Amino acid sequence: MENAELTDIHMHSNLSPDAADEPMDMAARACELGVKHFALTDHIELDEFNDGEWDYWAAIGKSKPTFEKLRAAYDGKMNVYYGAEIGQVMYDLHTAEKILAEHDYDFVLGSVHRTVHYEHMSKIPDTEFDRKRVLTEYFEEMLNLVEWGKFCSLAHITFLMRFVNIDTPSGPVTDKSKRCAAAFEVCKPIIDEILETIVKKDIALEVNSSGYRRNLGEPMAGGEFVKRYRELGGRLITVGSDAHMTDDVARDIPECYKMLRDLGFGEICVFEKKEPKFIKI
Repeated sequence: MENAELTDIHMHSNLSPDAADEPMDMAARACELGVKHFALTDHIELDEFNDGEWDYWAAIGKSKPTFEKLRAAYDGKMNVYYGAEIGQVMYDLHTAEKILAEHDYDFVLGSVHRTVHYEHMSKIPDTEFDRKRVLTEYFEEMLNLVEWGKFCSLAHITFLMRFVNIDTPSGPVTDKSKRCAAAFEVCKPIIDEILETIVKKDIALEVNSSGYRRNLGEPMAGGEFVKRYRELGGRLITVGSDAHMTDDVARDIPECYKMLRDLGFGEICVFEKKEPKFIKI
């Protein structure tokens, strides 16, 4: 649809430990590009709260006044939502639930960025043992996350495939553009369980455009995952760029829309006060 409203509700500003651009600069770039639905979803990584490297409490404290400033600045030009991305929830469930109880987010992404034995996905040894263990842990931790379920959309379900080769009966898949399909086949039973759970709980599935710029050849989730989600009754899709700098705001979002239309989706959603609002694509 040529007139589909451009949406980007997954972005990170300098209120995240791994991003540097000002929130107002991210919003200005989005508005310049014609984005109509915008959310900063700065990181809240529960496994890192006590390591002292980043003051999450200070960043969280700044998030609401930042949102209010952005909403006022772009009133009538762009719909701005109060968002967050909450990762590794099960590592500190008490703190996660305290944060959610104290902040009236419109939109919360749930994510898995590490597993119990692998703190840094980019540093996983490329051995058969490690490839298999991290893949198992990744989807098991994601299943625990969705069974808890106190968030709006499951973020970048194929995030791990950016870093890890996938073992199949015919050998490891090293081509990044083929890893997601291989993981879908190898782990289909637990992936089905994850997708069935989010359908049951009315949690959306994110289509994250950064998969294109990370050389996966598709967004995260990609075609097989989104198709299966739809087959299982899923209808809630959110779309975001996962931009960590202004140059990546809204990048490849139209390509995500095209993939979704090809798979039979005529709309995506955003969240306001954690309730979905549908947008035709």
